[in-house]
Amino acid sequence: APSPVAALADAFAMLDHGTLLVRGAADAADDPTRSVIQPIYPSTTYARDDAHELPRFRDRTLCYARPDNPSVRACERTLRDLERGSDCALFSSGMAAVNAVLEGAVRGTSDASSFVCSPSRGYFAVRARIREWCAARGVEVVEYDPDVPYVICDVDGHTLARRDEDAKGTAHHAGRSLKRALEEEAVRGRKAALVWVESPANPTWDVMDLEQVVAVARACDAGCVCVDSTVLTPICTKPLSFGVDVVMHSATKYLNGHGDVVAGALVTRECDDQWQRILHERKLGGATMGSMDAYLLSRGMRTLELRVRRQSESAMWIAHEFEQYLRSRIPHGAIVLYPGLQNDTTVESKNAHYDIVNRMCPNGVYGGMLSLVFFDFLPHLYPEHTGSNLSRVVKFCKTMAVSCDYWTCATSLGGFESLIEHRYSVECAPGEKEPHVPGGLLRLSVGLETKEDLLAGLKRGFDIALMDVVGASVAT
Repeated sequence: APSPVAALADAFAMLDHGTLLVRGAADAADDPTRSVIQPIYPSTTYARDDAHELPRFRDRTLCYARPDNPSVRACERTLRDLERGSDCALFSSGMAAVNAVLEGAVRGTSDASSFVCSPSRGYFAVRARIREWCAARGVEVVEYDPDVPYVICDVDGHTLARRDEDAKGTAHHAGRSLKRALEEEAVRGRKAALVWVESPANPTWDVMDLEQVVAVARACDAGCVCVDSTVLTPICTKPLSFGVDVVMHSATKYLNGHGDVVAGALVTRECDDQWQRILHERKLGGATMGSMDAYLLSRGMRTLELRVRRQSESAMWIAHEFEQYLRSRIPHGAIVLYPGLQNDTTVESKNAHYDIVNRMCPNGVYGGMLSLVFFDFLPHLYPEHTGSNLSRVVKFCKTMAVSCDYWTCATSLGGFESLIEHRYSVECAPGEKEPHVPGGLLRLSVGLETKEDLLAGLKRGFDIALMDVVGASVAT
């Protein structure tokens, strides 16, 4: 049998994303009206015929719109084929999809000693929901750090604590890799009902080796391995090819790409009992998608490949060019985090997983997300200003975020417009002693604007913020 990496390469070689995305949800021959554009079916119910039989449409029997809607199903089929899965289910939001995985994978287990293995870094709402859901049901959460070297930056510009496989710690030692966490729990006679992976991890963009994740999970008899692949999208990678059980997307982001739909999606490798529990949760929990949202999502997905390739190309170029600019203006005062960026003259740890990134993204498309991490560089410019100052760094980042031409300071990512945001202000409580997001981090979602304009906007925002923070410091 081919290796997962070879299978992924075959998947990209066999599948023309552009053709599938354009034709998948608009198959006129498969629609009774032969509409070239997928129709919107707003009906909530479907009439039986004289024999009291329900109508069938494509692969579904239609009874009631909550579990079955032709507009929704057309979009599900396209995403299912794009991920090369067995089935797809759309939800009213990405968080609704997360809930369905918890219900299907964790609540469905009969082992009282099972636990959920979740990353210590990643999208904060998902991590919070996993903790809250598990706490309410008496399920333990065991956290791990993404199983690659990573960068955590303090305001002095130091690179802090990487994971240490040999270090001894408690059962919740923050530096444990996924492998170590699962193996140590296995020694205690416990196995994970769910292994949640976010790759790349928001907002530091660490990419995990999914082949290793699956191998370790299977060796430790873990249950469901679910990967949040929102940022990379099926254009960049296909987690199911590595043996992952379920892929999750916040379809609000890249899949839709137009900022006008809130949606979530799950794609399964197998239509097993776990998948049936997930579908059951969606049906009875009611977190289903409406026909209009499905139509808009199908419309957005038609240009997914064009958008992601353009955004990835621009992100790579901006990451490289702005890194050079920062190095000339504030040497050792900032770093750029982007999965596809490799530069031996900068922080070593951000390049250590470059080989993993290329195996996970074999077509050289790394997504449109990057982050800028600023340290308290003022003492380098003005030696009389000694010591670090978190508030100074935060002020600098906030000023820059609202001063960049062609960048909108707003939450979300993956749309056609470029967004910038200071994530520390969004995710961390004031005065938090050990924030999971560096105070000097700006998250950038690269859109479809001309890349030269976007770079010029970043430089202008940097100059304005620099003048603001230097002027205030000199005045004091």
